[in-house]
Amino acid sequence: MSLLASIALGTGCVRPECALPDYSTSECRVQAEALLALNTDASGVELRFQDPGSTQTASWSALGLVDTGPDGRLIARVATLGGFRLSLHRNTSQASRVTVELTNVHPLIEPLEGQIEQHGLTRVLDLELRDEVIEIRGRLPRVACDGGFELAAVGDIQTGPLTFEGIVDDLHREAAQADEIGVPLLGLLLLGDLAEHGSEPELDRIAQILRRSPVPVAVTPGNHDIYDSSLPLFNQRFGPGSYAFDVCDAHVVMLDTGNADLAPSIQGWLPTLLDHDQRFLIAGTHIPPYAADTANGWRREDQAQHLLAELSARGTDALLAGHIHFRLELHASPVREVIVGTGGASQGQIDPDYGYLRATFRDRLELCYLPLPAPGSPGPSPGREPTTCTERLPPPPLGAG
Repeated sequence: MSLLASIALGTGCVRPECALPDYSTSECRVQAEALLALNTDASGVELRFQDPGSTQTASWSALGLVDTGPDGRLIARVATLGGFRLSLHRNTSQASRVTVELTNVHPLIEPLEGQIEQHGLTRVLDLELRDEVIEIRGRLPRVACDGGFELAAVGDIQTGPLTFEGIVDDLHREAAQADEIGVPLLGLLLLGDLAEHGSEPELDRIAQILRRSPVPVAVTPGNHDIYDSSLPLFNQRFGPGSYAFDVCDAHVVMLDTGNADLAPSIQGWLPTLLDHDQRFLIAGTHIPPYAADTANGWRREDQAQHLLAELSARGTDALLAGHIHFRLELHASPVREVIVGTGGASQGQIDPDYGYLRATFRDRLELCYLPLPAPGSPGPSPGREPTTCTERLPPPPLGAG
């Protein structure tokens, strides 16, 4: 995502749009996420996220979040699912070794060079700086993709973190069941509105819950996550909001629609984000670009229709979204849009419908919805057997986001 880095660092005779930043705007978040994708430790060693499909290291890509821990080690949260690539730059002659902690890494990723510890989604590396620049590459083994794979998706936690904890617990069951039948669960797409007010304690709580996930999580913000204008709180915890990656033979594009729009730089970059040579194309947004749903739509209809046109022209297999606190499929859209805003947000129903979407990639994409009981509800979850999952999701009534 070197283009975004150049946007963030570009010079000229005009004042940059975010010289006085307002992080409640989409373009300022683009610039923030680019700058948060690299960091330097006390010894002068710099860590940068890179495009896995590239070989250059002079720039960097907004595909993760890099920070320095209290003990001085570099900590990097991988934003993507599947493979990843980082570069380490020795900017001083004194540094000879560095400790790097990687988080949000699938347990199936092959052992990394210098790896001294692995627990859950975390890897700790002890690396010798034998050259001015060295690389860290993560790869899924071929066996993880050959028989098909699964992704989960859900949005809209807001005031329901206890419900979302139940979803994360159920992902452990889903991951174990998927492994038994040889179709591994490779990640969760979290489709925005993690918080109700976008506050630090709320976002920190969700980050803590995600550390218990059995699989890595790709996140994009919702309108409730970006209320603070003084700090990019979402990006400081989860990294980028607009980015693309490959996982096995699927190309996944996550788009920050928290402001009910796309940042102008992201809209201009859509052809690059959507360009791929994979078998499947999946997009994830918070607010669905659906013209008929005006009460929950985008602030700029031209942007929504531009996105739909780009997705339709490229044969997108599914656009997954949240914002509406139910599950439904938008049949009038030119692309298949499935809304699954069922992660815990209030639904105003006597019988709330909480759960998550399972996307299974084999010869074709199969989608099914896995319902969960609300916290405190008696009895087992309905429809927990795989045979109850149907490709076509019934459309319940619309609800406000």
